[in-house]
Amino acid sequence: MNKKDALRSSVDICDLILNYVKDFPIPKEVKSRCNVDNLKSTDMDFSRLQIINKETTHLPSTAGSAAGLANGLPESGHSPSRSFGGMKQKMNSHVLFSSVFTNRTSETQTNHLRTERRTSATCRISMQKSVCKEGSLTLQIGPPGPVIQANGGFRREVQMSREHEKVFEEELVWSVDTEVIVPPGSRTTAELVITEDEYDGKFRVETIFSGSITVRLRDKRDGSEIYVIRLNDLTRVFTAEYGFQPVTGQPGSVCFINEGQCHCHFGIGQQVMLHQEKI
Repeated sequence: MNKKDALRSSVDICDLILNYVKDFPIPKEVKSRCNVDNLKSTDMDFSRLQIINKETTHLPSTAGSAAGLANGLPESGHSPSRSFGGMKQKMNSHVLFSSVFTNRTSETQTNHLRTERRTSATCRISMQKSVCKEGSLTLQIGPPGPVIQANGGFRREVQMSREHEKVFEEELVWSVDTEVIVPPGSRTTAELVITEDEYDGKFRVETIFSGSITVRLRDKRDGSEIYVIRLNDLTRVFTAEYGFQPVTGQPGSVCFINEGQCHCHFGIGQQVMLHQEKI
């Protein structure tokens, strides 16, 4: 394994254990008989290894609050840009549905407008730096912030297993049930306008390894167990050159900071806009 590349992508603890065992001071008479150069993951006992993933920490969010905006929409004629942590962002409003009501009579007309439309809120999570065991990540990563969870429709965490990128969607339902009053000799256009926002940021998840790992070396000929290596001090195996750090107050334990990016596209508000003109 290239140590420099390991810091940029994925580090598999099984690979690190294999490398460590190959350099372990095994007695010569034993080393010549055992399968040091052909170890398998089944020769490793992880039953005494504890792996704890802490909660996801999202770095300064680019998603802003819709506080102060009626229905979560910007003021008419404005599309505000916002900056968070040096990153700029711009909300986008567009017409999802429109209907035209024409009154050619001399009396005021009242029309009932009822409609329902659907859009999708999407979230893409990708890992740039991660630790795994036998190719599996076992991380649970949730979308950032209460604003996105409330307005984006996201209600669940993402289970990252063997893939390093995952995209998931949640359906958003926009509904209107209102009356449109059209004066005599007028035409009124009713538009359902939604405002969508985006989040583009980074996140971190700290993984802590504690306990011990047992490696059983087997005879090349018959596969019988002939030597046992117990790894009680994980700092000897999982070192800083691969992105690990000792855990303060927990001798022999190490931690790894998983890093990734999160991009979400979601709706934050709706508004019915009426445009009236004489005919």
